[in-house]
Amino acid sequence: MNRRLAMRSCPGVSWTRERKRRLRASARILGLLLAGFVLFPFLAGAQQEAARFQTDPVEHAAVRVLVALAIIGIVVVIYSLLKYKGAAVGPLSWVLLIAGAVASPLLITGVGTILVFERAERVEFCASCHLTMKSFVDDMQDPKSNSLASLHFRNRYIPDNQCYNCHTSYGLFGTVEAKKEGLTDTYKYYTRTFRLPIKMRHPYPNHDCLKCHAGSAKWLASHEDYKDALFSGEATCMQCHAGSNPAHNVAQTVAP
Repeated sequence: MNRRLAMRSCPGVSWTRERKRRLRASARILGLLLAGFVLFPFLAGAQQEAARFQTDPVEHAAVRVLVALAIIGIVVVIYSLLKYKGAAVGPLSWVLLIAGAVASPLLITGVGTILVFERAERVEFCASCHLTMKSFVDDMQDPKSNSLASLHFRNRYIPDNQCYNCHTSYGLFGTVEAKKEGLTDTYKYYTRTFRLPIKMRHPYPNHDCLKCHAGSAKWLASHEDYKDALFSGEATCMQCHAGSNPAHNVAQTVAP
């Protein structure tokens, strides 16, 4: 009884206890978030054997930065709600409000957008459009297929992002064009406005082959007689390869 009376007569004591309780709750939440951040790499699924040699350290660091930014943003918002109860009462409360509600989401959006565009170049992303692209990816990964895609894949002529690298022209404009067409394809897929069989918008250009093969001694030795015609565009690569080694061995039904 005396203890309750003392607490009522000393409001500072109850305020201090309430503040400590809030800080302990914030510390528990922060601890859980940090534990998830530390354990995240160990909980991720196993990758292919060769993938460990193709890991991009910048992307790996960007993923950790993205998770850290998300954790910091959540902690700042929770701390601000617990301490100020959603009211901006001073300069520090405004700083926390801007950091948690504006700066952190903008940073997360920026880093996340970069990661999304990078991961959109992976074979797994192409295969995720299972109604259209999965059959092409299956053919590429089929060791018994005689297609050019399978030949390049099983010999690792291109170490990763095989779909993107083969279907993207060289240079900045090639990258921009590929991203633009990729967004168009994604929109058509999810709005179900695509048509089967899948066809390329433009004939496959020679320079998308020659950007790699033109500097290959093996290719030059076997294509010496056709080199000038291929370089000038008078002949196309698929004029010779379409019969014995088509780009893909894929049979698609026509959409109604």
